Amino acid sequence: MPTLMRMDEFEQRSILLEDRVMIDPIKRILFLREAASFEAFKDFKVDLSLVRFFSKSDALFKFFEELAGEQIDFKTLADADAYAEFGQHLNILEILLENYKKLLDKGGFTDKAFIPTLYKVNVGFLQSYESIEIHIEGYLSHFELELVEQISQIVPIIIYYATSKFNTKMQERFKSMGIILPNNKHISFSMTDKKILSQENNDTNINSKVYSVEEKEEQIAVAFVEIEKMVKSGIKPEKIALILPDESFKEHFRLFDRHQNLNFAMGYDYSKGRICKSLEALYGYWQSYDSNSKNLLEQYGFDFKEIEKLTPTKKCSVEVFFSLIDGLKLLDSPLVDGEKKEKYSERVEEKYLHFLKIFETEELSQKEWLFLWLKALSKITIDDVRGGLVTVMGVLETRGVSFEGVVIVDFNEGIVPATSSKDQFLNSQVRAFANLPTKHDREALQKQYYKRLLEQAKTSVILYSTSDNKLPSKFLYELGLKKAEPIQAQFDLLYSQPSQLVTQEDPMVKNFDAFAIVWSASRLKTYLECKRKYYYKHIQKIQAKKDDELNEGSFLHSLLDHLHRERESYESREEMQKSIDTLLDKLLPFDDAKIAYQKLLWKEKLKGFVSSQIEHFSTGWRVVEREKEAQGDIGGLRFKGRIDRIDQNATHTLVLDYKSGSTKEANKTKNLETLTDLQMSIYSQMLSSKYQNINLAFVKIFENGNIEEITALEEKNELLFEYIIELKQTKSFVAQKCEDLKTCKWCEFALMCERGEYL
Repeated sequence: MPTLMRMDEFEQRSILLEDRVMIDPIKRILFLREAASFEAFKDFKVDLSLVRFFSKSDALFKFFEELAGEQIDFKTLADADAYAEFGQHLNILEILLENYKKLLDKGGFTDKAFIPTLYKVNVGFLQSYESIEIHIEGYLSHFELELVEQISQIVPIIIYYATSKFNTKMQERFKSMGIILPNNKHISFSMTDKKILSQENNDTNINSKVYSVEEKEEQIAVAFVEIEKMVKSGIKPEKIALILPDESFKEHFRLFDRHQNLNFAMGYDYSKGRICKSLEALYGYWQSYDSNSKNLLEQYGFDFKEIEKLTPTKKCSVEVFFSLIDGLKLLDSPLVDGEKKEKYSERVEEKYLHFLKIFETEELSQKEWLFLWLKALSKITIDDVRGGLVTVMGVLETRGVSFEGVVIVDFNEGIVPATSSKDQFLNSQVRAFANLPTKHDREALQKQYYKRLLEQAKTSVILYSTSDNKLPSKFLYELGLKKAEPIQAQFDLLYSQPSQLVTQEDPMVKNFDAFAIVWSASRLKTYLECKRKYYYKHIQKIQAKKDDELNEGSFLHSLLDHLHRERESYESREEMQKSIDTLLDKLLPFDDAKIAYQKLLWKEKLKGFVSSQIEHFSTGWRVVEREKEAQGDIGGLRFKGRIDRIDQNATHTLVLDYKSGSTKEANKTKNLETLTDLQMSIYSQMLSSKYQNINLAFVKIFENGNIEEITALEEKNELLFEYIIELKQTKSFVAQKCEDLKTCKWCEFALMCERGEYL
């Protein structure tokens, strides 16, 4: 039987490297970083720390590999004379390459960049075949062509090639070897004899339907409809391909592929999973140590005490690093000397064992190890084994295959053809001078892939979106396709799915014991307002997502706490206002436009409060307590609270609670049976044994600082005791949803209860 293999595999098996081992893709970065430790390299202003250098090294390796593949030396490039420092920069890169080669030679390694000068043809492998046929879809470098020509002198080689205006670069290269290929033909020729064996005109017309939609996501619904039409027309699903020029779009298609009709040829990214995301959160925390990264760690379920035990800057061996990661339950592989795991990823285990081998003698910081491990995990893909019949692939994967039905999405300028990042060191002018592939050549190659794909399809559809002023790819006009037809997506394909929320019966809370709970005013309020919210918050202990926005109420409490830390009173408005202004600048140091505006607004709105407070202090009142923690027994139940402020004069005590919003509900005198905010009654009971002549009041911060005394306190105290008696008698309850929908507006559990205007 004939043997079938990819071109890269054929090349690897056709060459021999004596006394050399290919360097590992990650370890070679450490070698290159060591090679860059010379004075002149500082002119590139490249940070040699591992994390910074890692991203820069990719461009350096691609540059060296391309020069080697195209057999261009630094002298040829220097003759281009692109700019004043060009020769100097090339000299630095040449020294870097020489240093890198010396380090590789010392360790018995080699790299792709040195293969063209080291290889020997593997005659034994090649002579096992009578003839070799090569179907070329892409681009062959000068080295690859040289290799193929050498092989053709050992074994007869026939090359199959389709010429067009998009691959003239390759046609020129074959011409330089004595093989002239006519354009727009399907050709087979002998590489051994340099003769054309057959040729056939390529008269195929591309009759794709082109549709435009407004939003990017609409393409998903339209693509599903077009695929269904193809199936109904008689095309087998396995003969249909969905092409994603931007492969990140696969996550969106996967989300809406509810019937699992798609088969993602590129697989799933392991880096999208929980373990990788958790490790990324840990690395992010080690980078910044800010509150956001700490919150993210907590959301991923990290035990913060365990994280604090780690020292990211401490150097260790790779074995110690993996032990630390395994201790956090974030190693998806069993340790070599550890306990067996029932479930783990075999591909992660391969990476783990590979790391142990190649970094056996290395010592890096824990943070550097984590960075390298994340890079290794980012290369892992998980095969799609769901059994979908319609193939989803990127454009490079279409080489050498054909489909009867083709749907291409994202056919926008800048995406089709994709732009390349290979011109970092050499501009197009230098590339053209040195006969290196230019940006135009690489784009033309991609166009050839699309052209071949569409030519071989019986029916094809091209989609693009117009959102954010996006334009269709100009390649459409080169393909001779007509103007696109605007189309409306069937949104029911995307959004008519049933709710993902599981309808839950009202939970039953058994063995409720009010005596075992330390109650607070807010906890009691939650219990009285909504039993379901109480169940989620205090029994299931579900925490609300932390809000990054500045909370006005809590900030003002902090501001007024600081205001009286060293002063029990103020004598003049100017003095008090100055203290407030100073504290605002101290507590809110980040002076962006939003915070600057907020500070100016608060300074203005607090002027009435300052005037009212000066008048209050002039009558003999002094601040004696701030943010006072209080605990006590009320009717047989334990209560706690934090009191904003306690003032005293010669005879009385005044308990104050700051309010930046309305006090209408908390201080009402009618319909007290609906009152749930009993904070001031709780304070009154807890403090009555410690202070005499107690009065309680709200300070309305933004309403000129008016001090509003609590009304109907006796009636509210009676209501509190009624609730306490009811709590003590309650042994179980049904966690029903509240009846008053107004309370759901700002509730963090509105979605779980299927309430809220957005539903």
